[in-house]
Amino acid sequence: MKFKSYIKDRLYFIFYTVLLGSLLIITYAFSVLEAGNHISISNIIYLFTLAMFMMLLFLAIDYIRHYRFLNQLGRMKQEAALTFEYVEAFMNPMTNEHKLWIELFQQMNRATIEQLQEQIKQKEQYELLIHQWVHQMKTPVSVISLLIQEGKRTFSDETMKDYLNEIEDENDRFRRGLEIILHGARLQRFSEDVKSERIDLINLVKQVINEEKKQFIQRFIYPKLETEHENVYVHSDRKWLHFAISQVAYNALKYSRQGAHDSITFRIVEKESEIYLSIMDQGIGIVPHDIKRVFDSFFTGENGRNQQESTGMGLYLVKEIVNKFGHEVTIQSTVSVGTTVEFLFKTNTLHER
Repeated sequence: MKFKSYIKDRLYFIFYTVLLGSLLIITYAFSVLEAGNHISISNIIYLFTLAMFMMLLFLAIDYIRHYRFLNQLGRMKQEAALTFEYVEAFMNPMTNEHKLWIELFQQMNRATIEQLQEQIKQKEQYELLIHQWVHQMKTPVSVISLLIQEGKRTFSDETMKDYLNEIEDENDRFRRGLEIILHGARLQRFSEDVKSERIDLINLVKQVINEEKKQFIQRFIYPKLETEHENVYVHSDRKWLHFAISQVAYNALKYSRQGAHDSITFRIVEKESEIYLSIMDQGIGIVPHDIKRVFDSFFTGENGRNQQESTGMGLYLVKEIVNKFGHEVTIQSTVSVGTTVEFLFKTNTLHER
């Protein structure tokens, strides 16, 4: 702490000391006059100088006493990751006031830690509840799917098959919603749920297309896979990357022109150490003022408000997953022309991280 700042903090003390010295000198002068003696200017100057000297001496000694403590505070303020434990380890209170402040901070720190521990405990219990609920719901979803398939084989009535198709569509929406909830919850413990591996990107895209085969058929939309290679490998986590690509593919299906015989193109390009996966649809597109916010959590935009099943979490999770792996994802769109979502992989990204 600079001496100038120290003096500034003690202006009231300096003002009080000067005022007190002046009053004492005035009292001395009146006493001398009352006694009928002549006032000596040199004596008054001496008394005033003595009072100022004693005040400056006190300030200098007090500043030296506080210098180390104040310097500690200044250095701690510049620490990037400051914890109370670090502060407490270096604190050496110079006065009872300093000691009382530190005891107060210790008390506040203990209370804060207790509150944080309670919140962490509640958060962990909530995450556990979500995981258990999602896994429990997966069983009835699978059972409903099997019952629907059995019903289609058993009933020949077209009306009944239409009902079963509608139930199947709703069941599929429910399944996708569970997947988003589950991955959103797992994202909180991402580092504990990652397996680095070498993945054939072409094979993974084919798997996603095959899983969405029914959606392509129902919507009269055709998938295209364009690549000049038989195999393209990236370093990532298969499960997380599968979810990200699947989510983008489903969005492309959902916002394509239904029944218009359009296509969704999956293009894989390898350039030196960079690999690009582009997913391009010919759908309704995204309005310009929504583009910058499509990766925000819970943002649905104009298109999402027209889709009752939109949660606003799909692309947010995609962005979070891709960022955590050191990959990149961008989006470009033109209204009534289509949307392109592009993943960028660097072959050694995950290992570097």
